[in-house]
Amino acid sequence: MKYLMLLSLLLAFNVKAETNSDDLTLADEAIQSPTMDIEGQYKVKEEVKTVAVKEVSVAAPRKAVRKITQSEKMKMYRERLEERNKIMIERKMEQIRFKQELALARQLEQSMNQTLKSIDSVKN
Repeated sequence: MKYLMLLSLLLAFNVKAETNSDDLTLADEAIQSPTMDIEGQYKVKEEVKTVAVKEVSVAAPRKAVRKITQSEKMKMYRERLEERNKIMIERKMEQIRFKQELALARQLEQSMNQTLKSIDSVKN
């Protein structure tokens, strides 16, 4: 969203990219510098012709910012509430499941202890 806002501001103020001719000259020199081939011999690359760059400014059509209607606000609010309710229900279900698992684990532990006690009493 922030990106779109920044882009719309740039387009609204008709910002154009400018290049420094010194940078282009340095880039051309780097391309035309002698290089060493596999055998260790220096080769000079063919000279590349420079092309004049023409600056063009692009004006984007401005869109009118549409205000959100009351029904759309209500719809968004309802969706947020539904999402919150869904999360709360999932949490509550997880808490209930956890309590049931603890109760089941306690029952299992008690039954195992009773079984061990009965085995010990039979051995004695």
